[in-house]
Amino acid sequence: MKKLSFMILAALLLAACNKTEDALQGDDLLILEIATSAEREMVEPAELPQTIQAYVDDVYFDSYIETAFRVPERGYELNMGCGDNLFFGMNGNTLRFRGPDDGRFGPDGPHGPCRPSDFGVPVLVANLPAPIQEYISENYPGREAARAKRRDGNVIILLRGPVLLLFDGDGNFVEELTPLHHCFRPCREVTNENMPAAIATYIESNYPDAEFRKACARNGRVAVYLVGENGRIILIFDLAGNLLFVRE
Repeated sequence: MKKLSFMILAALLLAACNKTEDALQGDDLLILEIATSAEREMVEPAELPQTIQAYVDDVYFDSYIETAFRVPERGYELNMGCGDNLFFGMNGNTLRFRGPDDGRFGPDGPHGPCRPSDFGVPVLVANLPAPIQEYISENYPGREAARAKRRDGNVIILLRGPVLLLFDGDGNFVEELTPLHHCFRPCREVTNENMPAAIATYIESNYPDAEFRKACARNGRVAVYLVGENGRIILIFDLAGNLLFVRE
């Protein structure tokens, strides 16, 4: 009897494993293939399809693309500075993982450490609630809203300048943001006083007229946010002060 019970239990466990495998299909399976493929190759953001670039401009204007990967005949993965991971098919369509997370994506899951309930929905600036429009007019005169989105019940707005503003769902101002914000890992602020000498020298030599906004040390890197004549400039350095990449 004990032997029979063991065989039944083993069969149930095998069926459960097979069911988990079967659950990964469609977009879920495609995301797994993109995330784990040995054929992943890094690409520059400018090399991404226009549909993906447009999506990032509309929905992730408050962040930046940290790294981007392409898997031939499968699709793309974008790792955003805010902590989210985005996936797209070859034609640029967005992919959303909805199946059970069985650990194959690592401890954070396919979409990153904060497991976003939504990635944001663009909002026409003309349709912003009156309290928000009034706050902008009173506190940021002359600066127009360029983009806006709703996410997690809040409203995030990009003003020309640029300035990022966060409002709650009732239209109350919460705080100013920067594109260096992360959904989970805190920013260890780097000021002019404790900026590594190599980074300070690089900025002074290459961006002498840019306005310094903020710098963060996080995950073994230093991210610097500047504003130049043509808009934002995000510089990413290692802790030794070597420039890794630039995002605008």
